[in-house]
Formats: sequence, structure tokens, C-alpha cells
Amino acid sequence: MMANHTETAAEASERRARLRGSVDFTMMYVAHDAFNRDLTRLIEAAERGHGFHPSAVTTWQMFSRQLHTHHTAEDTALWPTLHQVAAGNETDILADMEAEHAAIDPRLERIEAAIADRDDTGLLAQLQALGTELSDHMRHEEESALPLLERRLGAAGWEAFTTDIRQRVGGIKGGAQYLPWLLDGAAPAARRAVLKALPPPARLLFRAVWEPRHQRSPRLA
Repeated sequence: MMANHTETAAEASERRARLRGSVDFTMMYVAHDAFNRDLTRLIEAAERGHGFHPSAVTTWQMFSRQLHTHHTAEDTALWPTLHQVAAGNETDILADMEAEHAAIDPRLERIEAAIADRDDTGLLAQLQALGTELSDHMRHEEESALPLLERRLGAAGWEAFTTDIRQRVGGIKGGAQYLPWLLDGAAPAARRAVLKALPPPARLLFRAVWEPRHQRSPRLA
């Protein structure tokens, strides 16, 4: 584990090699990598005393918005569906997922408060704590909750959830923001897999408009 408390994409890829099954969770994995990527950048900026730079604040705002959308979709569309089919100690996994989400939400509020108060010491401490908590949660989810989803809902259940996510990010308009954020720095194989799933017009827009615009935006890189 890195000193900044997040998991690198390379570390995650090596760990996930043991988890491969019949359902392709690439979209979840790429999203988790994007959250770790942004937290790494934010922690490093705060360590350099640049936590309130416009690029850091913009990065935080995008990160927190995407994390809220991601967790809300899980809380309202994934965990309740799994509760209906879970048995025995499988319900403990779902209870853990819900509890971990509930613990992360106040951390986001503390970071918002540190930014508003320009509390550089508090900002760094809260970002580091979030890095540990969120990275631990995402590993737990990948190693316990996603295998449960595979057992109980299969590929059809996963497709239903990813469809819900697409609707929540706002269709084509939301995708124009979400996809460049998601694939910023993504491994080539993950990038190819995500782009392959898009209709050709969306792939063209991504390469010609959405990604260049994202790269020009005031963000940490």
C-alpha cells in the first residue's frame, strides 16, 4: 500500500487477477481506479500546500460528485436487489457495504468544511483518512460483494445495474463528463474495453470532443 493510503491501478490489477469469474466487472474496476487516482492527486497536492488551488478544488468537486452518484446507485439499486436474493451470512456482506458507505459520507463533509475554512492541516488529514477508508471499502466490495452479485444475479443483474448507472450520470450529456474523467490515465486494456462498449458516434465524440476538453480543463494531472 502506498504512503498516501490509496491503491495504485497496478496493485489493484494484480489483486483482481485472482477474482476473475463469469461476469466482466471492468466498469466497476475502472471507476474504483479513478477514485483512487483522484485521491492520490488530491493528497499529493495537499502535501505540497496546494490543496486550495483551483485545479485541486475542481478535481475534488468532480471526484465527490462522481462518488456520490456511484454510491447512491449502489445504495438504491444494487444492495436492495441483492438483499432480496442473499442467504445466510451473505446478508452480513451487504450490511458491511452499507455501513462503510455511511462512514464515508461524513468524511466527505469534513473535507468540504476544510476547503471552505482553508484549513490545510485538516484537509490533508481528512484526505488521507478518506484514502484509507475508501480504498479499503473498494477492495472489500470487489472481493466480497461483487462475487456475491455474480453468484446471485449473474451477468443479467450486472447489466441491469450498469444501465441504471448510465441513466444516473445523465445519458449522453452526463457521459460527456463522466467518460473522460473515468478514463483519465486508465490502463490501455481498460480504456479499450470501455470504449468498445460505446456506440460508434459516442466513441467519435469521446476522442474528438470530450477527452480533449477534459484534458484542457483546470484539474490535477
